[in-house]
Amino acid sequence: MNTEKRKVYCEHCNEKVEYLIINEVKREYKNVEVNVKQNIGVCSQCGERLYISELEAVNLDRLYTKYRELTGIVSPKDIIDFREKYNISQRELVAILDWGKMTINRYERGSLPNQSQSEILKLIITNESYFREKVEDAYKAGRITEKTYNGMHLSVDESKQLSLSNFIETRLCHEPSIFNGFRKFDIERLENLIGYIASKVNCLYKTSVNKYLWYIDFSNYKNNLKSVTGLRYVRFTYGPIIEGKNYELILNLDNKFEKDVSEVNNNEITKIKSKNNYDLSLFSKSEIEIIDEVIELFKYKTATNISDLSHEERAWLETKDNELISYEYAHDLKAI
Repeated sequence: MNTEKRKVYCEHCNEKVEYLIINEVKREYKNVEVNVKQNIGVCSQCGERLYISELEAVNLDRLYTKYRELTGIVSPKDIIDFREKYNISQRELVAILDWGKMTINRYERGSLPNQSQSEILKLIITNESYFREKVEDAYKAGRITEKTYNGMHLSVDESKQLSLSNFIETRLCHEPSIFNGFRKFDIERLENLIGYIASKVNCLYKTSVNKYLWYIDFSNYKNNLKSVTGLRYVRFTYGPIIEGKNYELILNLDNKFEKDVSEVNNNEITKIKSKNNYDLSLFSKSEIEIIDEVIELFKYKTATNISDLSHEERAWLETKDNELISYEYAHDLKAI
């Protein structure tokens, strides 16, 4: 431990005191094992922890850097380099993406994007076709000027670019197996299913979508030996979720539903609203019966209630964190 000469205020001692620095290891952050060294200031008189702004800034930078490495979150440099490539300002980029006006400024100064916005940023950085779509939408909606639109000089080699739908399909499509309910992933079915669920559930939150989909897929497998969507799910703290947290990307699709994002007590709350243009002809009569049964069971329950129910299922109890959940567990569903 090293003694610092500069004094800071200690609430417990009610005076300015010298402080010591102790080393700790932060094991976990946002359910990810990070094992990052932290320097903590403690009062040299009473031993209580102190808030030392310089130490906290270094600790956060070290933590965020490690978290980005482990999760693939986009870095500030990636965003800055991207803006410089197209000669656009922070204000113009948030206008293109239709985000809050200070969002890009925060991310470039080191704040962590949420998983959904990180995936969108990575996608526009690596996929000019998708960026073009966003720019076209922003121009048509009047969020960017003609001067900005023409100044980007976008050029797309269509043979090398992917739309968001195709990008998601490349990440989620696997050969039929027990882990996807013996159905190849079908994004058209998935989009229409979410649109239909959202039309029936007044408050469909992002955190609940995974559980609706999981119970529908597993219930259909239980009855028809095939999933509805072809999705694969993994065990997560709050219940089964789509593999790789790809629901963050899926919820950016906007053909059949849209996101309504708000902030409550510094927490981002995402509701899914249907555009009511879903196509139920994609599903068989028995599939629709199962879909309706799951919706009826859950539509008046909170996200926490649904999560608690999933924690009682053998599929969650007997699968390790982040491991794929076998559809064999469909035969043991309790809630349905």
